[in-house]
Amino acid sequence: MIEFRYSALNPQGQTLEGVIAARNESEAARLLRQKELSPLALDSRSPARQQQARRQKSGSSERLLLMRELATLLAAGVPLAEAVESISQSHGDTQAGAAFGVVHQRLRGGESFAIALAAAKFGFPDYVGQLAAAGEMTGKLAQALESGANQMEYEDRVRQDMRNALIYPSVLVTSGIAAVLGIFIFVVPKFAGMLKTTRAKIPEFSMWVLKTGMFVNENLLWLGLAGIALISIAVAALRRRELRVRLYAAAAKLPLVGPWIVETEIGRWSAMLATLLENRVPIVRALELAQNGVGLGAVRYRLQLALKEIRAGHKLADALAANHTVSAIGINLVRVGERSGELPMMLRTLARLYENAGRDRMKRLLALLEPAAILGIGAIIGFIMVAIIMAITSINTTAV
Repeated sequence: MIEFRYSALNPQGQTLEGVIAARNESEAARLLRQKELSPLALDSRSPARQQQARRQKSGSSERLLLMRELATLLAAGVPLAEAVESISQSHGDTQAGAAFGVVHQRLRGGESFAIALAAAKFGFPDYVGQLAAAGEMTGKLAQALESGANQMEYEDRVRQDMRNALIYPSVLVTSGIAAVLGIFIFVVPKFAGMLKTTRAKIPEFSMWVLKTGMFVNENLLWLGLAGIALISIAVAALRRRELRVRLYAAAAKLPLVGPWIVETEIGRWSAMLATLLENRVPIVRALELAQNGVGLGAVRYRLQLALKEIRAGHKLADALAANHTVSAIGINLVRVGERSGELPMMLRTLARLYENAGRDRMKRLLALLEPAAILGIGAIIGFIMVAIIMAITSINTTAV
């Protein structure tokens, strides 16, 4: 039997905590439901599990789940301090538990939730704190946190789409490199001996391929170590945010990838701005937070210019149009939203338009990358094989 520390809601909506013994988490949850308790969290109290929890780092997915959990508790009528304490205890010795423990202590000290959340330094986006402050001011904290969770989910989905778009081309390129190395290691050496035993006039490109194959085989260990070192250096370099930003900006200038990246950034900005305005964040502050979430420097610069014009008294649609920030359709949507008082809804529509356009462009890009990668890999392998065949043909012709 394993002891599980649980946090659960009773029929009156109160959060109860305790320890229950069961063979696994499923049985522990079933036992709690038999007691008319709705489990919120279960945590094994085994030393190995706790040590693993201490080492575990919190990612964007966990932060999203925590935000939704807190919003759900508040929507169910659980007091804020009690909900935060429940999350802190249910997550034990993890980073999440420690962070929400800090939030609970500061709440008991009289600080607002937004300030306490910022002091915890758990890695929530900046706009979450602003949404929390707006929610506390309007008395709709649960709704504000749910909006923040939705925006975090949207950003995670955008990042996942970009990662997925790079998986297939990466597999093709890796397979091509492996195929070429296989030919150099296993095929070319069988014919490379011809360089030493024949006086035939072998074509220059055949000589180059055969000598390259011999060099790879003679220095395979050193080449492998050099490859590992280069990969390690590349991984370490990509951990630097400055380099990632530069590479991202360089990718945005490419013919096919660039428009897709720009559309993705504008869609993310529109969705974030809509979320902030829906929760009564002032438009100037909302624009500041939304532009901080934009990763592309060129787009962020245009948004900064638009923000200056808005501070000078111009309307959002006019400011965006003057700096060519969004498309003509987007300008019309923003203008209609300002006139009708439905700006958040129009911005949400604009975000969906850009998101759909980005996905369509990504599909077209992948449709082009697949045959291009296959043709490129096939051309390289074909070149090597033709070089070998030409060398054999030259030797046979001389022998005759």
